[in-house]
Amino acid sequence: MAQLPDEILEKILCRLPVKCLLRFRCVSKSWLALISNPYFIKLHLKQSVQTNTNNSLFQKNFDLFRVALDSLHDGDVLQPMKIDSIPLSRFRKYGIRSGFSCDGLLCISNVINAHDSAFLWSPSTRKSIKLPYEPTDIAIQSGLRTSCVYRIGYDNINDDYKVVRIVVYLVVSLGVIEYDIKVYSLRSNSWHRPEMFPYCPNWNRFGNSIVCGSLHWISTVKSNLKEENLIVAFDIGTEKYRVLPQPEYSGPYYKLYLDDLGGCLSLSCHYESSTVDMFLLKEYGGKNEHWSRLITLPLSLSRITSIENYYPLKPIVYSKSGKKVLLGMGSRGHVLYNLEEKSVENIRVLNVASLIHLYTCLESLVSINVPAAADTETERSGVKWVSDIQIFGCNW
Repeated sequence: MAQLPDEILEKILCRLPVKCLLRFRCVSKSWLALISNPYFIKLHLKQSVQTNTNNSLFQKNFDLFRVALDSLHDGDVLQPMKIDSIPLSRFRKYGIRSGFSCDGLLCISNVINAHDSAFLWSPSTRKSIKLPYEPTDIAIQSGLRTSCVYRIGYDNINDDYKVVRIVVYLVVSLGVIEYDIKVYSLRSNSWHRPEMFPYCPNWNRFGNSIVCGSLHWISTVKSNLKEENLIVAFDIGTEKYRVLPQPEYSGPYYKLYLDDLGGCLSLSCHYESSTVDMFLLKEYGGKNEHWSRLITLPLSLSRITSIENYYPLKPIVYSKSGKKVLLGMGSRGHVLYNLEEKSVENIRVLNVASLIHLYTCLESLVSINVPAAADTETERSGVKWVSDIQIFGCNW
């Protein structure tokens, strides 16, 4: 191996799991330099995305689990492994709220006072940082209910990872809804407030909906006793908004839900007839941008899978062959939808009573780099100790 040119060695190593690469950093100084090189990190990430490898599934509730995607081929059984040593023990009392993931980085906050405490964490490299405190621009008042969501994405214009925080406020007595949006830049380790879209997002209608460098949500516009749902795209690079076209619905609906499936924006539409359609937005941002219907669950199948009014149909990930899609059905569990046969297959989960919130997280070597001053503050906050933890059942 020592005689191989660096170009050949890169092509070999970029196909290996993160766990192996972290160990191989100890082989020699040259291997350490190669594996730590930003170019190699991006090459490994690109290889993982293209081959649909190094994907894991995590469950968020009061605990986090790692599930190997390959286990779906072993009799359609999910075998979760609990992550016991996450660097967020202070959140155990109240539970963990996730802002989903991007390139292996997870944004995690506290269920209570979520906008007051949030972390970026890489389960693969075991590094984490606490995001700086950032107050909201709306004065707190009595009778105010708040909901806070985080989403993390990659800004390819500035080669930066950004966290978008949306806090929705509801004045119960007046029925007034306002919202606050802030953007955190990992490159500058700071928050700022972008221009706001004139209509408040429906915070419970978008999942892991950062696709093609934009965060997407549903905003409801009310006029003359009528409601219109807008599909809004917020570009995290330019921080500009645009309204996307709507798909061709099959009838009156009561719920729309946005998510990401294989790098495409997905939209689940729950009709009043109890059927469900799932659309994918193809040729994103181009002249021929259009919605394509991927899945239709007729009344018979929707009853079999017991889709509930509260939980939307949630696409999670394609199978390795690309012929099946793992779907979330709320508290009723998960099923595999066969795209060729248009049928559903039940999923068995071992050693876990209920998995409601499953989402993908790519294992990667992407590091969490902040300015030197922020590193000092991170060490004071007690984050440095994560390098000594045991994770995924392996001592590193």
